[in-house]
Amino acid sequence: MEGKGETFAAYLAKQYIAKKSFKSGTVPEAGALAAAADIVLTLADGLRFEIVCIVDREANSGKRFALSRDTLEEIGKSCLKYSGKMSGTQLPVSIRVIEVGREPATEADRDRLKAFKRRGLFSKVHLSGWIVGTADASVWANSAFRGLLIGRRFIEELLRNPRESDAELRRPAPALPAKARFPLVTCALLALLAAVFAGEIAWGIDPWTEFLSPSVRTLVALGGLFPKLVLQSGEWYRVLTAAFLHGDALHLLLNGVALYLAGAVLETLIGRAWFVALFVIGAIGGSLLSLAINPATMVSIGASGAIMGLLAAAFVCSFRFPQGADRTHIQMSLLQMLIPSLIPIALNRSGQQIDYAAHIGGALTGAAVGLLLLKTWRETSPAPRFGGFAAAVCLAGAAAVALAVVPLREHYEDYVLETFLIPNDQLPKTNAESKSRSADLVARYPRDPRSRLLRAGTLIEERDPAAAEQQLRAGLKEERILKTKFPPELEGRLRVMLAAVLVDRGEAAEAKAVARPVCGGAASPMRETLAKFQLCE
Repeated sequence: MEGKGETFAAYLAKQYIAKKSFKSGTVPEAGALAAAADIVLTLADGLRFEIVCIVDREANSGKRFALSRDTLEEIGKSCLKYSGKMSGTQLPVSIRVIEVGREPATEADRDRLKAFKRRGLFSKVHLSGWIVGTADASVWANSAFRGLLIGRRFIEELLRNPRESDAELRRPAPALPAKARFPLVTCALLALLAAVFAGEIAWGIDPWTEFLSPSVRTLVALGGLFPKLVLQSGEWYRVLTAAFLHGDALHLLLNGVALYLAGAVLETLIGRAWFVALFVIGAIGGSLLSLAINPATMVSIGASGAIMGLLAAAFVCSFRFPQGADRTHIQMSLLQMLIPSLIPIALNRSGQQIDYAAHIGGALTGAAVGLLLLKTWRETSPAPRFGGFAAAVCLAGAAAVALAVVPLREHYEDYVLETFLIPNDQLPKTNAESKSRSADLVARYPRDPRSRLLRAGTLIEERDPAAAEQQLRAGLKEERILKTKFPPELEGRLRVMLAAVLVDRGEAAEAKAVARPVCGGAASPMRETLAKFQLCE
């Protein structure tokens, strides 16, 4: 009852009821608490089961909570049937004893309430003792961090701030969407991710392996986040395109489940424009932290950063819902996806490194945007503010991805050309090995100019200049490979060797034509060699 002489204990109970979804009274198994306390409140939302026992020492200065710690624990055990389960594990019951009086806590009171704590780490009954002094606005608790994590700040603010009237406490809950939306945009994003993955398999540069895993070269060619290409070559579009690629079918499946879970909440709560905008912002935030933290050799791909952003934003925005079973179920479901994805567990099942930097970057970005939305959200509006900005982010993200197609197409052929080159670990290491393997290397890698050069050198030693000339001309025909995959020195060596073969055959004019690009370049040993043959005019 509202009144000038209302004690803080009564006011605190009203606040717990209005803002924390507690109900007055408790279950029969905890009936003994009613005799030991002046006010008993209970929160039961299908998962949590919490009891708050308030002793009003302002109204009765000599009263103390009389039940023992063992009695409280037995009451808690009898109430476990009212708490829910998460992943098959029974959730604990919480019983909080709060003594409220004008005078601050005494050592005797603290020693008495210190006993109200759970017996061990795995105990299913969580007890805590509190003392609230209204004269000096003090709050003492025997819990970790003096109760900071379980409501101390809430009580302290009530002590400091002017009291709210009953009418203010009864103000309507913030507006929410009238009905749930079908997650249309979420399904469209899932379809897009599946289509892109199909493209990875169809246009993969190398054969895919188990679980439909594209090669690293394929992922880089199609837009994966590779620090060297972003920071040194300026291919910044990769901070966004990497989010649409996946390392294998299982990677896509897990991300798809998480994306649908986040979308089922967010599309209805914040609208489709903000949902897509958060996906884009989370992807960029994850990629930027990945660039800042990860090794320069790590190729990062996947929508995980964007999805972590969505999950974190969904968790923050879920506080828009009134306290109760619905909000708790939403938050628990989100945390079951979010928390494991942010805890490093070394390596995944395939031995590839997991990009936790992208996960954390996306989550931090999503949480920050979600907090901004929540803090600026008008209570009378079912949708968050800044919808125009969200639409602009959507358009900018779509334009960035569309424009990235142009450079990706241009560079794709360069990556395809790499498949025609001798792997570095298979290059001959000695002259003897070059001679013995030159024919095999030409047969296996006919488009690699290095295999042609090695074979030509062997044929010259075997006194077969005609065959050597064919090898050298075949190597020089691979103009794109020579220009994009090797330094100019390789083309110069091919030309010098071919010019020497032509001179030996008396074809000086053609030898000069072949040597001209080398002669017109900077001074070098190859140019000096051509000058000796009088091929540089």
